[in-house]
Order: sequence, then C-alpha cells, then structure tokens
Amino acid sequence: MADDCAILIVDDNVDDREFYRRMLARVPEASYSVREAENGDEGLALSEQKRPDCILLDYSLPGRDGIGVLEEILKQDPTANVVMLTGQGSETVAVEVMKAGARDYLTKDALSPQALHWCIQNAIMHGDLEAKLEQKRQSLEIFTRAMAHDLKEPLRTIKSFSKILQVSTTLSDEDRELLDYVLGAADHMEDLIVKVSGFTKLEVSGELEMKPVALSTAIERVESNLREQIANSRASISYGDLPEVMGDATLLVQLLQNLVSNAIRYCADRPEVRVSAESDGAICRLALQDNGPGVDPEHREVIFQPFKRLVGRGVEGTGLGLAICRRIAQLHGGAIWCEGKEPVGSTFIVELPLARPAATASTTVPDGQGAKAVPPAEGSSRLAEVLLVEDSPADVQLLKIKLMQRAKVSFNLHVAANGRDAIRLLQERATADGEPGIDLMLLDINMPIMDGFEVLDALSADTQLKSIPVCILSTSSDEDDMQRAKSLGASAYMIKPPTLQQFREVLDGLDHLDLQPRGDGLVLYAEHSRQTPIMMA
Repeated sequence: MADDCAILIVDDNVDDREFYRRMLARVPEASYSVREAENGDEGLALSEQKRPDCILLDYSLPGRDGIGVLEEILKQDPTANVVMLTGQGSETVAVEVMKAGARDYLTKDALSPQALHWCIQNAIMHGDLEAKLEQKRQSLEIFTRAMAHDLKEPLRTIKSFSKILQVSTTLSDEDRELLDYVLGAADHMEDLIVKVSGFTKLEVSGELEMKPVALSTAIERVESNLREQIANSRASISYGDLPEVMGDATLLVQLLQNLVSNAIRYCADRPEVRVSAESDGAICRLALQDNGPGVDPEHREVIFQPFKRLVGRGVEGTGLGLAICRRIAQLHGGAIWCEGKEPVGSTFIVELPLARPAATASTTVPDGQGAKAVPPAEGSSRLAEVLLVEDSPADVQLLKIKLMQRAKVSFNLHVAANGRDAIRLLQERATADGEPGIDLMLLDINMPIMDGFEVLDALSADTQLKSIPVCILSTSSDEDDMQRAKSLGASAYMIKPPTLQQFREVLDGLDHLDLQPRGDGLVLYAEHSRQTPIMMA
C-alpha cells in the first residue's frame, strides 16, 4: 500500500462523512488523505481532477442514487475502486451493487475502523490485479496480431520466391530437392503460426456467447473441412444421433476437427473414427473413438500440454492441437480427457453443457455452474449430491469458483437460499425407503428466516433427515460457534472461503463419500445406499 492513500467520500450527510474521516484516522497502519463531496456531480468533478485510490460512495444520494453515480464514475474511469455504503443492507442491494461494478459493499451500522480499512485495501488490491491482468491481456493481443499478420508477410515472401525457383528449368535435381525442404519447413512454420495465434486468442477470450449447437451439424462441417485428408487416407467417420449442446459453434467445430484430424493422421492403417454421445443430467459426454496406436496411460495427461508430442518430426503436427481442444472445453465449462483400450485405439471424452437437460434429470435442478458430470466409478457408486445452504450469492459463486472450477471438484450441486428452503428441498428429495436424497450439506450459520443452528436442530428432530452429514461453512471462527455446531450434530466445520484442503479433511470423516481423480480433475462419489450418519469427532 502507498504511504498516503487518497480517499474520496461521496455522501450527502455531513455527519456520516465526518464519521468516516474519524474511522480512517484511527487506523494505525495506514495514512489516509480524504476529500469529500456531498453529491454525485461534485464527486465526479473531484474524481476527474485527481483520481482517488478508492471512492466511498453512499447508496442513497439526493437527485441521483448511488447506482447511477457509480455508473457515471465507471464511464469516466473504468478502473475506479468504489466501495458502496448503505444505511441498511439487503441481499438484493448487495447483488445490485456488485453487478453494477462496485469492488465491495458495506453497511454503515456494521462499520469499524479495521473493517473499513480492510475493505478499502481489498478494493485497491483487486483493482491493481485487474490492471495487471489487463496489461497482460493487451500484450497477448499484440503478440497474437503479430503472429497472425506481421510474421506471415516475410513467410509469404519466402514461399513465393521459392516456388518461382522451384519451376525453373535450370534448377538441378539436387537443388530442387533442397528447395523442397525449404518449402516444407515454410509450410510447417505457417501452420505453427496459425495454431499459436489461435491458441493465444483463446487465452485472451472472455465469456463465450453460448447458443444451441447441433453436434451432428458440427461433425458434418468437420467432414467437409477435412474432405481431402479423409479421401487420401480412406478414413471412415461414423456417428448416430447426437444432441444439441450450448456453446460457440466455430470453437466446437475446431475442437472436433482437431480430434478427428489427429485420429486420421496417427493411424497407420485405414482410420476409423466413431463418434457417440450420452447425456447425464445437464451434461453431454461426447466420445470419439479411433483405431490408432493408442496412448500409454502415463502420457494421457501430457498430450494436452502445449508443444508436447509423442511422435518424431517425421509426423506432421505442431503439438498444439490437443492443448487448443482442452482450452475450448474449459471455455465451455467442460472438460476433455483421453482413455484407451488395449492393445490399440484411443477414446477422447469431451464434456459439454447440454442445450436441453435430459428428461431423466432430477426435478430439483442442480445449481452446478462450473461443475461437470462424470461417469460413475465401478461398483455401487454414483456422483454425490451436495446441498449448499447459503443466502449470499457472492459466497455461492465463490464456492463454485474455488472448489468446483479451480480445484476441479465435480459433484451435483443444489443451492437453497435459507434454512426453510433447505428443509423443504430435503423433504421433497427424500425417498420412500428412507434415503435422504442428499449426501452432504454445506450449511451457513447467519441466514434470514431460519439460521444454520435452527436447521441443525430441525434435522436432529426428523428421523428421515437426521442421517444427512452436515458441514458448517461460515466466516465465523469463534470457538463457541464451533462447539455449538458440534453439539447440534454437525459433522465438520469449514471457514469461508472453502479450500480443497478443508474439503478433503471434511471427507476424511465421511466413509460414504469418496474423492477420486478423474481426467484433469476430481470427482466426489457416493455410495448408493447408506443408513447411518458418519460423524466426525
């Protein structure tokens, strides 16, 4: 943090502005210089004169509300660090504020000097990280443009003059052979430029505009694009009915084309590629099986790394095709991995979101953004059903990002906004034979309508639901809260935000749940039948 941190307070209440000044003056580890504005127009003018490190903005301003002022501030300076302050907070206001672009949100009645200081510093740190990421993104875009255009120009010159020389009648056979090497290397370099340029474009891609894509149409496009390669190799491509998925049609054609082209290129005999698909809830699992040499188990993850190749230079290729496939799958919230069947052949599995959830899906739609369905393990296991009881949309999203997207842990996630909704959902999912329908509950403590402790009390009184293991997921690290949760029957206790290490420790005490590696991630499996809860000491 800078020695002197510039703060702009925009609030029509002079007493509130003075209150913030006194709070910031009481922070011993920081030095804050403060300017004040009593309305949005004055705040915009002061911000334009000298950019503050952070703006404390009142939600309720006369003439124009805080959201309107926030929008004007961000038009003026898209990188501004704004913390919104309100008299009385609500979940609706919090969501509105964060969607509008504020770095954080605080209620005035819950303020303390340290809380305000931490909030300001987190906002500034967030802004600095975004700025650095934007610089890297712009540098990558410049590199991509150079790859796509500037580097191709001298290459075209080399190829053009080489081809002129190649048809010369005065060229000896030996020189023509040497020139063939030059042209071959130039073709390979052009292919490499195209692939690297495409890969870097994917790296700077934001969120995709997801639309329904018919996989059968995408495969037909692949067959058309690879017509010459298919004809020369006498390859056959077979597929039956394929579903629609949500995605970017161009990128999905590229993914499938890379896989089919690889299957043809690396097969010594007549290539055969079989494409099939199955649905699992809201997930499509696409399988492309070939009759090639196969991939050794120890190499099935390596092949998705950029420039990693398992064949010599005698076989054309850049080593980027599968890396591009993985990146495209990730951009769609899916995954890709390789399986094999001895002694020959490989099967590439691609998971993508279905355009329409399967008819056999649960009537309670899993809130599984960022998750991926995974084939069940052998035996009597299935994908685990996890219920998150959380009233904060930001904390719901945080769990998805930290645990499901970054740590790549897969399970069916259901979300209830409060304890009453959670109990209702559990009762709806409970089966006639007494099975609860949920394998693990992650429960917040502080919630409206019915808090976490009340939920634990209600579960313990219900003979059908008390077998569900409950892990408290809370910001509170208070020992009294932990002991109270344990006394009410909680199996475990995690501090927000959840980490993979915390999650593993929770699962260590639950015999009916098993975390297994799968592809490039982890899958939480559950036994089909269990009768008694497993409680942690």
